[in-house]
Amino acid sequence: MHCLQTNPSIRLKAAHHRGRCAWANTRLAPSSTATFHKQGNPSAAPTLPLLSRRDMLAVAGSISASPVAMAASANPNGSKDLLIVGPGVLGAYAGKLWKDANPSAKVVGVTNTESNHAKLAKIGISPATHAELAADAKFPYVLFSAPPSGSPDYPAAVAAAVARWDSSAPGGSFVFTSSMSVCAVDDGSQVTEECPLVPLGGPQDKLLLAEQAVLKGGGNVVRLVGLYHAQRGAHTYFLKVGQVPRPGDNLVNLLHYEDAAALAVAVLAGAGASAPYRGRVFLGCDNHPVTFRDMMDACTSSGVFKGSVTWMQPDQGPNKSKRTDNSATRAALGGWAPKYASFVSFMAEGARDWYNTTNLM
Repeated sequence: MHCLQTNPSIRLKAAHHRGRCAWANTRLAPSSTATFHKQGNPSAAPTLPLLSRRDMLAVAGSISASPVAMAASANPNGSKDLLIVGPGVLGAYAGKLWKDANPSAKVVGVTNTESNHAKLAKIGISPATHAELAADAKFPYVLFSAPPSGSPDYPAAVAAAVARWDSSAPGGSFVFTSSMSVCAVDDGSQVTEECPLVPLGGPQDKLLLAEQAVLKGGGNVVRLVGLYHAQRGAHTYFLKVGQVPRPGDNLVNLLHYEDAAALAVAVLAGAGASAPYRGRVFLGCDNHPVTFRDMMDACTSSGVFKGSVTWMQPDQGPNKSKRTDNSATRAALGGWAPKYASFVSFMAEGARDWYNTTNLM
């Protein structure tokens, strides 16, 4: 399970990998020295066709058909203005965190529709559709957290966002939330930020090309594992369907949405570094992989969820999937650690989080 957040109201581009998981929209009520991929490092990624700067600017120029109102500030020294492309479950919370830390900053959330604009405004994000964003608007900080499902050309949408980034602004940074589905390992072994990547010619092509555009432009990639919060994730989907066409011992790597957002914000802010991050790859996970069976046992034993699950495929043994470890990311970011240490502990402590206690997103 390598699912990123998705929000039906924010459709930017189709096909981020992400091998989109069926459960992504399901809701139920109730380390060591860091080494990262850098652009131009042959071991960091397969050779991919690169988008030229001219192509990026051409795409950026077409992101909005009409000039408008929502322009960024003139990027004075020290500006903390942030553009979020795709302020959904992850992006909206990241915007809230950024606004809390930088009250004077303008945080603009760009969406395809206006359906979530009222909710975004409540948490301090200035919502705008693509048509409302001035064609020449640039921002010192940019977070691209939109899913690929709403765009016919995801890499071009990401490249357009890179062109919106004023990389010369003091302290500025660009972050793209990607997925560990680009990692080629599937034998149950441990992987890190330096995992080998799947080759081109498969379902991850658009993610790989999007990552390449970001790294070429000096931005940063945060690869995420399976995301969840109390009311959203694989656990809610499995309880909904009951009979799951998966083996119960399938290994899954997880991270809470709040922690995924906090990690993206830490990279944007340059946590643990004396200068802004450029062309780096980070990994977001809680370092506590669990089997589907243990994940669902934690759910039902918490007292928060009711129901049962039947695994429709036989156990497959330990040599499948992967075990993610982001010790290098944590060290690079000055000791960053997730608020929710693991899915099991989250459930044991009552499964309470920002999402189900505020109902703002």
